[in-house]
This record gives sequence, C-alpha cells and structure tokens, in this order.
Amino acid sequence: MKKYIRPLGTALVLALLAVGAYAASADDSLISLSYLRDTFFPKAVQTGGQSADQAIQGVYENALDELDAIHSAAVNGGGGGSGDGYYSDTLQPRSWSDGQTISLPTGSGFLMLEGAAAVSHSGVVVDTTDGMETDSGAVLRPGHRYLVGEDTAAKVTVFSGQARLGVQGGYTLSPGRGQHTPFFDVNQNDWFYTPVNYAYERGLFSGMDENHFDPGGSMNRAMLMSVLHRLAGAPAGGGGLSFADVPDGQWYSQAVRWGADQGITSGTGEGVFSPFNQVTREQTVVMLYNYTTKYLKQGTGAVANLSDYQDLDRVSEWARPAMAWAVGQGIVSGVNNGGLLTLEPQRGATRAEMATMLQAFSEKIL
Repeated sequence: MKKYIRPLGTALVLALLAVGAYAASADDSLISLSYLRDTFFPKAVQTGGQSADQAIQGVYENALDELDAIHSAAVNGGGGGSGDGYYSDTLQPRSWSDGQTISLPTGSGFLMLEGAAAVSHSGVVVDTTDGMETDSGAVLRPGHRYLVGEDTAAKVTVFSGQARLGVQGGYTLSPGRGQHTPFFDVNQNDWFYTPVNYAYERGLFSGMDENHFDPGGSMNRAMLMSVLHRLAGAPAGGGGLSFADVPDGQWYSQAVRWGADQGITSGTGEGVFSPFNQVTREQTVVMLYNYTTKYLKQGTGAVANLSDYQDLDRVSEWARPAMAWAVGQGIVSGVNNGGLLTLEPQRGATRAEMATMLQAFSEKIL
C-alpha cells in the first residue's frame, strides 16, 4: 500500500532553516550557536512538519470530498451508474457467496464485514477508513470502507463460503460456485477448504453456528460418534451397552448407544463415554478402524510401518493397530516437527483435521 496523499511542506522547512542559517552567520551576540543548534533548528523542523501535516490533511479531505461527490451523483442518478446491473442506496450489509464477483464503477463504495474477499482494479480504490490506496489484488480488511476512484473499474471477488459485505451505488454481479458452504471462516486459501466443503455437502458436518465452522475448534467424542452415525445412515438400535454419562434424550444419545452396540466404541472406562472430552487423534483412528472392521466387516488392507515416527512410544498399545491401518490407508499423515516425523496421537483433533480424515475415510474405505 501507499499513502493516498503524498507529504508536502518541504519548502516551508527549508525557508525556516534559511532564516536560522542567516542568523547564525550574523555577528549577533544575543543568539548563541547552541541556541540555534539545540532550540531554533529543532523547533523550525517541528513547525514545518506540523504545517506539512495540516496541508496533507486539507488535500486529503478535499480529495475525499470530490470522491464522495462523484458517489453522491451516482446515488442520485447523476452518472456513474451500472447500466443494466443493480443499485443500492446504502451500505446495508448482505451475504455474498463463494466465487461471486461484484463489479463496481467510479463512485461506488463498499464495506467489508466478515468472510474473505479481494479487490482488483484498473486505477484507484481508496480505503477511506485509514486514508490509503488499496493495491489491486489486495484482500479486503474487515470493518473497512472502500471507495472506487475516478476513471476506475473495480471488482470484488468473494473466496470464502460466504462473506458479509455492504455495497453502495451501482454494481453488476457475476455468479459464483453452484455449491458452497455458508461459512465466513473457511476460504479458498485454507488447506482445509476442500475437506470442509466435502463434509458439509454430504451432511457429515454442520457449523458451530449458521455462518461459522470454527476450523481450529475442538471436536469432542459425542460429535465424532454423531458423524459416524450419520455416515451409516442414522440407523436405529443401540439397546445394548449403556453409559452412566449418556442420558436419554440428548442429541448424541442414540448415536453413542448405536456405536457401542456395533463395537465402534467401548467408552473411556468405568462405564462412561466422556461425551464432551476432546477426541484425540488416536481415539479417532480407533473409531474409524472399528467402523471398518466391525460395522462394515471389511479387512484392514495395507498397514504402515510406524517405526520411523519419533513419537511412536506415545501411541497407546490398544491404538497401534488402528494407527498403522490409518497411516497405511492415507487417512492420517504424519506431522513434520522441525524435521522429525511425528504422529501426535494424544493431541486433540481439530474440526478441520476431522473433516480431512473423514474425507479420506469416505473416499478410500466406503
């Protein structure tokens, strides 16, 4: 980025310094050299800087007034409209979907709120929130208002599942992806973008709320069992093993009891399931392994040699066959920690990691 208005006032500073230099050359006993050096010259520079700042602010405000006048003319039908496109009187925010492109002419403005979008342009787009020009190709900053400058055509392209954006003035709209998530916090630059879309489109996952997936958030044991239950088609059953901490009527009750009945889970010991404990990576692969071998009654296929993993000793004995199977099937990959390959079996699996494992599991096992 670069400043919208360049600094002014150099001439004023030079003039003040010239006066100081003249005084220093005169044989004036009332003005000492130390006074000129330590007091007069610094004060002159400070005064010049303040004057320059005032000049900059004035020019900036005049330029912004001119752009606002252009925008006002567009709003009132005086030019700069969008032809056969759309028109918005205010910056009232609305939702835009993944891949949609909003084309904006001179005078139109927009306000970024949530999600991810980038602007491309052929001239000047001003971030009026901080008084800076915005480079073509820049990602929009949440909470910032932008204005399309004179002789400029701009395009805003959404690259999150959805984005919250206000547009004022004329614009045209190009369609985006046919299918997309409703999530502001999952975008095309994220490594988990494809797995989250896969899991959402197949009904395996929902968001933490209507517009947030929370990719870095934790996945608990009840959530995972509910996903596996949906993956199986939400069958009835589960009248066998019960857990003291899984009461009737909870959103996860049927899924957990079905999973126990199928041998997918046996709980965490002492008759409890621990539904709200974060599920670890090794617990996840054990449930997927049991789903494959006990519910689907399939063979294990290829398994991996785990001897190259530096933290193999941290994999619980009861989880090692499942971990070797998951790595061999490409459901779990190792983590590079400073050149050391690790499995991180005891670490909690994030929602983004879970979506990735479930996509691999669905494509390679089901």
